[in-house]
Amino acid sequence: MPYGIDIGSTALKVAAVRRTVRGYKVVAAARRRAPRPEDAGAEAKAALPRLLYEALGPRNGSRPGVVGLSGRDLNLQLVLQPAMKPLNYRVMMGYELEQRRGEGGGLYVDYCTLREPDAYFPQYLALVGLAKSAYVDERIELARRAGVDVRDAVPNAFALYAAYRNACEPEGGTVLLLDLGSDAMDLAFVRGGRLLFARNVSSGARIFDQQIAASLGVSLEEAERLKAAHANLGPPGPNADEEKEDQLRAPVRAAAGQLAGVVSSSIQHARLQLNERDFAVDKVLLSGGGARLRGLSGYLSGALKVPVEFLDPFAKLDLSGLEGPDLEEFRRLPTDMAVALGLGQIGSPPPALAAATLSILPDRLKRRRNFFRSTFWLAVGGAALAVSLGVATALAAFRKGAEESALAAFQARTADIRKRMEEMETLRSDQRDLAARLEALGGPVAGGRVVLDLVARLRRALPAGMTVQEIRLGEPPARRDDRFLATAERVRVAFLSRQRGLVVGDLEGDLGGREIRVKGHAEPFAEEDVVDGLERGVLRWPAPPKSIVVAGEVDENIRGGAREALRALRDQLADPPRGVKASIQSQRAGEKAGWRAFEILVQFE
Repeated sequence: MPYGIDIGSTALKVAAVRRTVRGYKVVAAARRRAPRPEDAGAEAKAALPRLLYEALGPRNGSRPGVVGLSGRDLNLQLVLQPAMKPLNYRVMMGYELEQRRGEGGGLYVDYCTLREPDAYFPQYLALVGLAKSAYVDERIELARRAGVDVRDAVPNAFALYAAYRNACEPEGGTVLLLDLGSDAMDLAFVRGGRLLFARNVSSGARIFDQQIAASLGVSLEEAERLKAAHANLGPPGPNADEEKEDQLRAPVRAAAGQLAGVVSSSIQHARLQLNERDFAVDKVLLSGGGARLRGLSGYLSGALKVPVEFLDPFAKLDLSGLEGPDLEEFRRLPTDMAVALGLGQIGSPPPALAAATLSILPDRLKRRRNFFRSTFWLAVGGAALAVSLGVATALAAFRKGAEESALAAFQARTADIRKRMEEMETLRSDQRDLAARLEALGGPVAGGRVVLDLVARLRRALPAGMTVQEIRLGEPPARRDDRFLATAERVRVAFLSRQRGLVVGDLEGDLGGREIRVKGHAEPFAEEDVVDGLERGVLRWPAPPKSIVVAGEVDENIRGGAREALRALRDQLADPPRGVKASIQSQRAGEKAGWRAFEILVQFE
């Protein structure tokens, strides 16, 4: 649970934030009034560790924390690098840091990548941070004396972006985050939810105190008291002291004009740094103690010609860890805690936020931070993975034994059923073989029966002037271009289908060894649909003849004519109810003069 520590010139703010599955939870928060450095000198610096210790509250052991950096001892510079391989880019940025550090030393330098090259912006966008080592060491030592294990030191602008990122949904256009402190302003430009540029300015809300003190001839402390009580840039309130407000209006408006000018120049500076001619800010979100001045948001909105609103860093955070009075206090003045909350969130950031955060630390602390951010958690994850694998292996072995016992019991209970199923499979195979044998044996008998019946009909229906010379069994011919061609020998099949049971019928087609088609069935049978497969599971045998050819001669002078006599004989030989069809196949001149030879085809099922 890291602490975010925002050490301002007039206030000390601390927030303890824990990262959860759903986001961040605020565990504790505190705000303390800090003594003015110009009033107490060294005593003020000595009092800060005590105030910080009190703000942190009682706890055993050291507390991990992130310290914020701002003011005149910090400088943020934007660097554009052309598209290149990532390794070359890192080398170039290393040269860039060495060049900016200089030979004299006395600076801590680091960089972060805000944007990589893409189709719209073919350049790397990096931000370089430089801070005086004495200033950074002083902040780290102050926190260490209060029992804080400093894990990172981050510019306040990045903390402001972290607070915004976890409290607001990404917005269209460019949003300017402006945190107004007593002696410094921190600015972060955000576009599409991503940090675009950051800057800190050594000018803050103290300019209001200075203008009031100069105008009224009072001390800075009295000027600050008057500002908090009566300064107003908007219309008078219901219980306002209009005389006091009018007295302060001129110096307050003069200071607000200076502040608006600083913000406008910062926007212009960002436009030049980003090299975007049409760069513009679409919205400003205010935070910090200086933003509490009445009417300031409306004044800046009119001066900058953009909407100006207040940032609520608590908007999407879990506040169940705060007690009633603390919760009410921070909900009443939420903007004061934006930087402290952002620093606490940077202490345990998601990967996307960690990659775009600028850390300005001594090398020893930077290596330690990297250890806690990567190596330590890799070791913890590896140990957790090993433990989970051991537990999973033990559970798998236990489940395997239980499942093997259950399988053995199931096999014992179903042994009789399996035996019966095997017997049924044998019976089904025997049924298939028996059906094929019956077909093969009974086919010729059916043809003989039809022949005998046909002979009986001929005896009754054959007229004088017509003779029958031959009756033979055979396959029906096929007609092509008015010529009679013998058809291929028919084949009968029998097999077991998994869905339809026993199938017996004429084979219509063998489709490449993968499927067979049987007459009377609309869909073909596939390899996997036949028990034992097409090669082993299908019995084939020649089909018995299903047609009889009656050949003879007819006298051309027969009563009614030869053609009509043949039609009458054809109708006599057909028996549709019993599946017997007859058709005249051919007529030609006979061997005897005045006679015609004919053939009548009789087909039966």
